[in-house]
Amino acid sequence: MTRDGPDDASGDEHEPTAPADTNGGTPIDEPPTASAEPAQPESHLLDESLRTFPWLRATGVAAGTLVVEYALVAAVFVLGPSNVDMPSLSDRLIQYGFVLYNAHHVPTLVTASDAEVYGAAARNVLYGVENPSVPPLAFFLLPLVALVVAGALFERSRGPSRSDSLLEEIALVGTGIGLGYVLVGFAGSFVFVRRVTFDSGAEGQAAPAVLWLLILLFFIPFLFAGLGAATSYLYDTRVAQA
Repeated sequence: MTRDGPDDASGDEHEPTAPADTNGGTPIDEPPTASAEPAQPESHLLDESLRTFPWLRATGVAAGTLVVEYALVAAVFVLGPSNVDMPSLSDRLIQYGFVLYNAHHVPTLVTASDAEVYGAAARNVLYGVENPSVPPLAFFLLPLVALVVAGALFERSRGPSRSDSLLEEIALVGTGIGLGYVLVGFAGSFVFVRRVTFDSGAEGQAAPAVLWLLILLFFIPFLFAGLGAATSYLYDTRVAQA
């Protein structure tokens, strides 16, 4: 130190240093930074195509298809050459339903539980009819054509959400519409029930045969709605590649 002031011979200014973190005078080491682990994909019991398929919309398409078919059958009898010789409107409406079930090869089951008459008999009014005003083949073709059209339109509405596999798409559309079809048809079997009176005076009831219904009202739409879906899928694929 000189007479004139502090000794600044060095000419260096020292910056203050930050105090080290201590705990009771002992330096604390910062914990090592943990490396981010890659996120694990979510596990699901069902395949993504099953989870994202619009099952509810497929059920609505199935219900709408059956309504259209019933309306066309009723129109044949109300506006066309065929007729149902029943005085009651409710009986005629139920009979139109029986014809629609018969068009799917689901027989009408007539049962009797009277003390004198007991048993059941299945019949299809479209089998073996003589001199029909409308060929039975027209009724048999009605649900098949309607299901092919419904499957094609449903597949067309799927757009980019459709599966990359043709077979998987056919299975999804056929199953979706088939499940809705059989559910609506099964519910209808409790609506289309008519009381009958036999020649002996005994009473019974007529209704669609449930076992046949559960089998045929699933597999027929599964096949023909799937066929419509395949047609639409292949057509859209060809147009996209053109």
